[in-house]
Amino acid sequence: MEQRGNEFTLKINQAQKSDNGVYSCLVKSQNENVKCSAQVLVQDKLMVSRPCMDVKGYGGQDVILTCEVNRVDSTAEWTKDDQLLAEGGNIIMEQQGNEFTLRIKQAQMSDNGVYSCLVKSQNENVKCSAQVLVQDKLMVSRPCMDVKGYGGQDVILTCEVNRVDATAEWMKDDQLLAESRDVVMEQQGNKFTLKIKRVQKSDDGLYTCLVKSDNEEVKSSAEVSVQEFEKEWRSLKLEIDAKEEMQTELCQFKPKVEPLRILLYGPAGSGKSSFITSVANIFKRRLTSEALADAVCAGTSFTRKHTTHKIEVSGNSEILPFVFNDVMGLEGEESKGVHPDDIINILKGHIKENYEFQKFPLGDEDKFYNRSPSLSDKVHCLVCVLPADQISFIRADVTKKMREIRERASEMGIPQVVMVTKLDCACPVVNSDLRKIYHSMTIKEKMQECSNKLGVTMNYIFPVKNYHEEKDLVLEIDVLILDALLKTVHLANDFLNKNKQNKNVFSYFPWFSQTA
Repeated sequence: MEQRGNEFTLKINQAQKSDNGVYSCLVKSQNENVKCSAQVLVQDKLMVSRPCMDVKGYGGQDVILTCEVNRVDSTAEWTKDDQLLAEGGNIIMEQQGNEFTLRIKQAQMSDNGVYSCLVKSQNENVKCSAQVLVQDKLMVSRPCMDVKGYGGQDVILTCEVNRVDATAEWMKDDQLLAESRDVVMEQQGNKFTLKIKRVQKSDDGLYTCLVKSDNEEVKSSAEVSVQEFEKEWRSLKLEIDAKEEMQTELCQFKPKVEPLRILLYGPAGSGKSSFITSVANIFKRRLTSEALADAVCAGTSFTRKHTTHKIEVSGNSEILPFVFNDVMGLEGEESKGVHPDDIINILKGHIKENYEFQKFPLGDEDKFYNRSPSLSDKVHCLVCVLPADQISFIRADVTKKMREIRERASEMGIPQVVMVTKLDCACPVVNSDLRKIYHSMTIKEKMQECSNKLGVTMNYIFPVKNYHEEKDLVLEIDVLILDALLKTVHLANDFLNKNKQNKNVFSYFPWFSQTA
């Protein structure tokens, strides 16, 4: 408190709200008193207590900005990009106590910008700002389109949306797709692309592009339908002159050792015996019953004995210079079907004709055991016969036996091929037109599956159709069989030529006697 002459002063240092009240000055002089009073109101410094927040909105929606200060004795004005806003049209400004609101009705992208609320109270000013981003609602601007492609071609699906701030994932038949060597996903701005390289029949399906942005998502779907190959993936002339040319070559073939011996093996019911009968049909020019087969194919072998089949040529008493050895089929359990060791002994020429297969492999003391096989007793080419319609369902233990046999034969250097039978059961296209065999994706995929199971390269796998319900000979069936047979015979003879030319080879294959 201070007095300067007739002036009295009360100073409240660092006043607080607790200092609020009515203050009076009582002045006395002799017998006189006078008083004056004043109200002291202490309030907080003007501050923003709740600032504006950035807003993302979609076209046509209302956008609301709110600014709250700590005092009610204030007014406000709004600016957009530092330009004063006037109320009217789609702009509404409101004040409720210490809260200021700006509403933009049915906002458009033209309303995008930085909005500021400038609050004034007495001699104080405060400001808060926020970004308004109005964008179109996420939507597909160009949907995926259904695609029909040929096998082996690349297929591309494209989905385009109206915004660039989006990501996407692809699904096939509602299962999430992962990128791989043959599945490539790309994004360029608002455009999403799925590329499937070298499509196969297994790529058929419904593909969906699921696009996400913030809390929005849209999707577009398209059907991919893979058709058969536009061009043949393997060349074969299915004509009568091709048949006659191959038939003549096989009849006149002069192998190094006669007869060439070809052993057929495979799962029970795969079509080994039917293949031998089909070959006999071609050369006798009529349907025959060379090797009886079971029409039921119930998973157990119809063939019980080790049998050699010689093929007669129609019109004369000649016999083809090669024979087929037929054996019991491979079955799942250890004690069922032909034992792999028996197959190996046949390869080496140790098992005689008409031996009836048992649960256990033939011993070297048995009367059917050939102790001194000649070169012509031994197998010169090993053929695995697999049914196209059952390749995917072959039991693991049967596959294991086949691989064991293949590995043992490989150690001996014996050439190996695979005949894929029952093409018509595996592929409706081939069933209706056998000439489409090398246009068929299904057949190629089945052959690839054979290759994966056994480790045999595709060029040694031949699709064939056995005679089954036909009443007469069919040109296409004959050509397929003759083509596979001719290549098999050449492989067998090449094997013998190699061993004849290189005497040292017998040191690598001690099982291979030079006795003719």
